[in-house]
Amino acid sequence: MAELQERLEKLLLRLDLMGMRVEQALADALRAIKDGDAKAGLEVDQRDSLIDREEVEIEQECIRLLALYQPAAIDLRTICTIIKVNSDLERIADLAASIGRRIKHVVEDGIDFDLYNSFDLLTESTTDTLGRTVRTLRASDTAGSKGVIDSDDLIDDAYRSFVRSVLDSEGKKTGGVEAAMTMINVAKAMERIGDLCTNVAEDIIFLRTGDIIRHADAFDEQTM
Repeated sequence: MAELQERLEKLLLRLDLMGMRVEQALADALRAIKDGDAKAGLEVDQRDSLIDREEVEIEQECIRLLALYQPAAIDLRTICTIIKVNSDLERIADLAASIGRRIKHVVEDGIDFDLYNSFDLLTESTTDTLGRTVRTLRASDTAGSKGVIDSDDLIDDAYRSFVRSVLDSEGKKTGGVEAAMTMINVAKAMERIGDLCTNVAEDIIFLRTGDIIRHADAFDEQTM
């Protein structure tokens, strides 16, 4: 099974590279928002097709390995984890691309995110969480994974605070309803990225321990 191990190592390296590309995509999209650069935002959207292609190729290789080697135990867990993380990283890239597409509307509506302190907290917490997720994936670090999961609450709080500030009477004056919807959609994309980072962290814990911690509270309630 040495060949299987070699192919799994190559897949993990590809997944790591994909994670770095996704992290860069979000950083570029948020920088374009800060700079009011609609062209740079569209470039993020256009580069998303490269990540889409990589996601399909990684999944296809996983399916080939399942068919060829019928792996068990840790090898099977590794393949299952790669498939799930691969999908979540691609979805994060899609969300970064959606932010990039909306920058055109940000510029046209004259939206100034600097008016909202909670937006800075949201962007900082989201980029930090995604960066730690990518590093945790590289190291298969369970302690780091738990930290990623805990940090999702900070993203959720910042998202709710930002939405409240947009919907208040002062926020509505900035470009009207359409501008408010654009701002909320940008923020929602980051809130979803936080959720997907949590998914990746949970999958890393599954890889290392075999424990499925997703919805653990619901299972605890059933045993009471």
